[in-house]
Amino acid sequence: MAASIGIKIANGEFYPILEEGSSVKKRLILTTVHDGQESVQIDLYKSESRSMSDADYIGSLVIEHIAPKPKGEPSIEMIITSKDSEELVAEAVDLDAPNETERHQLTVSLKALDQADTYELPDFELEAHEEPPPAGLYERASAIREREENKKAFPIIPILIGLGIVIIVAILVYLFVFVGRNDQKAKPVSTTAPAATAAPEPEQKPAPEPAKVQEQAAPAAAEEPKPAVVVEVSPSKPAAEPLPARKRPPAPVASYKVPLTIPKEGAPYKIRWGDTLWDISEAFYRNPWLYPRIARFNKIRNPDLIISGTTIRIPPKP
Repeated sequence: MAASIGIKIANGEFYPILEEGSSVKKRLILTTVHDGQESVQIDLYKSESRSMSDADYIGSLVIEHIAPKPKGEPSIEMIITSKDSEELVAEAVDLDAPNETERHQLTVSLKALDQADTYELPDFELEAHEEPPPAGLYERASAIREREENKKAFPIIPILIGLGIVIIVAILVYLFVFVGRNDQKAKPVSTTAPAATAAPEPEQKPAPEPAKVQEQAAPAAAEEPKPAVVVEVSPSKPAAEPLPARKRPPAPVASYKVPLTIPKEGAPYKIRWGDTLWDISEAFYRNPWLYPRIARFNKIRNPDLIISGTTIRIPPKP
């Protein structure tokens, strides 16, 4: 069985055009699948099973110089001729010219491209041909093309713009609600009272006439007098008189005859009951705040604790 030469169509299936080694002429009507498309590439494969499972890439037909139009509008007639010498010749004509004589030839070249340069999905669409394509070809091709276009045209920019608007609105709401409330709390309250407005003087109502007074007082006189309520108030107790402050008796040292001159070794004094170093300093120096000098001179550790009957020496005044 001779191998078939064909193309891969939009649903990924192998579409046979002619038999290898045969002399035949094939006519195809193509159109574009993208807006402004200026060229069409047709990838040719050779398969013995008439499927893409064992198809080998043999080259590509590239149709160029197509007038840019919206997708699906250009009508391109391509005639493929095969000779016994396995020579493949292709010609293309733009059918959109108003007169058949003005239809211009398109450049068609057979190129051997790398497998990576071939299209995963063809960039053309078949409009009419002698042999019908497999069942459901155009429906499946349209579905595949729509999926590809949806992937390419994912609306990332509108989503980012909408997200930015939401963030800006959230920031404005936060500043208006929370920051504005804090500013109101932080505002100092004015302590100065507003200027007092002059209160309006109460209107003086005219005194009622004597006749009206008698009429108003008449019903009151007709009422029965209510018994008076007598409230007994117990006499309040006199406040307790404050106790007189207890006076401290004078210290015995106050009656001691202090010498006019105190020697360097100190003047002797015998402590009596009721004496304190404070009183002794007051009697000898006329200054009670010098009691620490007496305590240091007599090596008394606790100035508040002295023993009656002990003789101490009073140093001279500094």
